Amino acid sequence: MSAHALTPADTKRYARQIRLNGFGPQAQSALLASHVLVIGAGGLGAPVLTYLAAAGVGRISIIDPDTVELSNLHRQFIHSEARVGHRKVDSAKARMGELNSTLDIITHPVLLTPDNALELIGAADIVIDGSDNFATRYLANDACEILNKPLVWGTILGFDGQVAVFDTMQGATLRDLYPVVPAPGSVPDCATAGVLGALCGSIGAAMAMETIKVLAGIGTPLYNAVSIHSSLDASWESIPVRRLPEREPITELGSHLGDYADALGSLRAEMNAGTPAGSDPSVTWESITPGTHLVDIRDAEEVSAGMVPGARHIPMDILLDDPGLISGNGKVALYCRSGVRSARACAQLRAQGSEVSSVSGGYLAYLSLPH
Repeated sequence: MSAHALTPADTKRYARQIRLNGFGPQAQSALLASHVLVIGAGGLGAPVLTYLAAAGVGRISIIDPDTVELSNLHRQFIHSEARVGHRKVDSAKARMGELNSTLDIITHPVLLTPDNALELIGAADIVIDGSDNFATRYLANDACEILNKPLVWGTILGFDGQVAVFDTMQGATLRDLYPVVPAPGSVPDCATAGVLGALCGSIGAAMAMETIKVLAGIGTPLYNAVSIHSSLDASWESIPVRRLPEREPITELGSHLGDYADALGSLRAEMNAGTPAGSDPSVTWESITPGTHLVDIRDAEEVSAGMVPGARHIPMDILLDDPGLISGNGKVALYCRSGVRSARACAQLRAQGSEVSSVSGGYLAYLSLPH
């Protein structure tokens, strides 16, 4: 990071944090000279992006292929009713520009994949993971380890949340905290388990604070520890995390594609090269053949913001209760938001004799395609 000389306008805008004992002009200059990459403009991304823009992080890149839905607004307060149906990255950029027009906001309306991760992450000083699936979390972690970039990580489930700063230069990473990648669908997401907006705010604000500490060189960042928050009793507990001595360092993404591909769909065809035709029930958007009947199994509020042209909407629970709804349609491909629910539904339907496939990456992967 190069130094950023404070202007009179900077001094006025950031006066309240500059005058903090232990912060001062030097820390503010460091923020203004920094480039942060934020993965996700949703429940965690909303408070992270808002606070970093307000604090004066000079360049902020946002990765998210999704669009704003009405069901997002109870927690994703960076968006508004007027922006339902718009891309989240564009909605977030507009709001951040209203808050602080002096910043450089870069948008990437794509999924983070093994194809683009190193390039996107390599341009940033620090990465913030506000994603909602394990494939993206491990991909971001591994790319950061390869590139020696610090990663601010957060997650929520039910009424609880976790925050950590992973940095291979400092010690532990996500693979030291959770060595085994959970199977897709093994842990419910917000769409199925629900979430309170205020919890997203608590965890997102903590992630923003950790980012500021790392960039500004203040305090003690959460290296080699995970902070666990229980919202119902307002408690925070910090648990040490150690580098696993037997764990091999991550040196390339290609050796771990199986950890990323189920939810992301990237390189799926390459991974299955040489396998018998029809042995893998997953397909990518690029590999879907003409005549395939697309079935959107998302809930009604999810499809209200948009769906793939020509697809038929049958919510997952209705389809599983009555598989006959897709009988006689020839080739059928199911898709959901990210590919997790459709993979689960596909497995159940195939066990019952239905010839269906699941579109890897789901609607988010479709939004990432050039249109």
